Amino acid sequence: MMRIILSLGIGLVFLFIYQQSVSPIYAGPITVETATSTPVTVSATTSNGMIEVVSAEATSDFPRGINFRVEIKSDIVIEEIALRMKIGQQKSGVYEYFDIEPSQTVSADMFWNTNTSSRYIPPGTVISYSLEVSAKDGLTLETKPTEIVLHDVRFEWKEIEFETISVAYHGPVESRAEEVLNAIVTTMSFMEPVLGESQEDPIRVTMYNNVKEMLVALPPGSSTIRRELITEGQAFNNIGTLLVLGGGRLSTGTASHEVTHILVHRAGQSVFGNVPDWLHEGLAEFGNVSPSFSYDIALDFAVHSGRILPITSMPGKPGNPEDVIIYYGQASSLIEYMITRYGPGKMRELLADLKSGSNIDDAMTNVYEKKKIEIENGWRKHIGAPEYEMPDGSSILPTPLPRPTVTVFSLTPQAGSKAVTSLKSVKPTPTPNLDLGSESSSLDSNAQIENLPDARDCGVSMIHNRVNGSIFLLMGLTVGIAARRRGRIK
Repeated sequence: MMRIILSLGIGLVFLFIYQQSVSPIYAGPITVETATSTPVTVSATTSNGMIEVVSAEATSDFPRGINFRVEIKSDIVIEEIALRMKIGQQKSGVYEYFDIEPSQTVSADMFWNTNTSSRYIPPGTVISYSLEVSAKDGLTLETKPTEIVLHDVRFEWKEIEFETISVAYHGPVESRAEEVLNAIVTTMSFMEPVLGESQEDPIRVTMYNNVKEMLVALPPGSSTIRRELITEGQAFNNIGTLLVLGGGRLSTGTASHEVTHILVHRAGQSVFGNVPDWLHEGLAEFGNVSPSFSYDIALDFAVHSGRILPITSMPGKPGNPEDVIIYYGQASSLIEYMITRYGPGKMRELLADLKSGSNIDDAMTNVYEKKKIEIENGWRKHIGAPEYEMPDGSSILPTPLPRPTVTVFSLTPQAGSKAVTSLKSVKPTPTPNLDLGSESSSLDSNAQIENLPDARDCGVSMIHNRVNGSIFLLMGLTVGIAARRRGRIK
């Protein structure tokens, strides 16, 4: 016990010194007056005629969408006006046409809806857009890209910035925004030995003050799921945008965890495949500068109750809420083991190999010269759990089902068949009353974002509240385990 307490004390002192050494120095808050782009004026002239964009602007109307308005005139008939739009850090863009009547002078509006699952854009995202105007005789004009920040128009926002990171907030919570910014900067510096040098791409954070505010800003989903799931934060990895619930005590840890997801995505994501979920979540929790002891307790519970999951063989997080918290605890501990046992450089190589197009099995063999199950079993031995043996797929055959006997349809009973009973004797099966507002024990903690690629959220409160009481019965016996925190890489 004394060794655990001593290790905890040394770790906390080191983390405090480390955080102070990377504390950001930033300018004062910037007031965001409106979420409107600067009007564009541009023209093109050829021997066939002239096209002039008198004005073009975009205005945020989040959570509903974005308003685009253009005014264009020409010597010849304008036939088409196309909008090109790039969302955040996405490599590809979208293409949409204004609804116009061919004319020499055109004023047109377009509303880009963002409150559907397929077209959702998170608040705080930078939108880059340009126009392509086509007139008769092949005359065309393309404008240079213009940017707009899609702020939530329900509130008046201020921003604090440090290098490529910005945190938007509203109300008298500047000190909390500073804490979130500091946690993100600390995380990025801390994870550089593991993930490599941070890219220059910006990361934008929007901080809400309470759950009611944030629910409207989250991706569209079932109202039942929204009532059940309290999302502490959500990262949109391919966009570079992060939403954080700033009113909770977990805000700095959530921001740290979620920004690591963005960094892992940038370091290891490939067009050929995704970073495995256990690796993503494990690295995100390893990078958390304000970790919770809950995952350590859940892991210890799983070890002593024989509930350790075959984590590297699982395609994603389990659906059972109690297993979810065990999964997070395992992922965090496994990544800690891999980094401390083999060094941060190996993890950096692993992510680089994944980004080059290798799948996780080949990448593990290339970098560690071991199969992923060998790495997992090494970790299992380290924590005192039994080894996992992969099932032999060749020896597992499906259970044969008896083929039903086909008989002639007849109201007259046939030999070997069942007689037709009177309809009056068949009673309906009673259906239990459904309380749509009650909590469902089978709710999947990730159901809200299944249709959103590269979006990850932390439903911390829901997961912790739904864990079976058996875990909490062990808390009194695991005070020492709760004090144990992983060692930080230097």
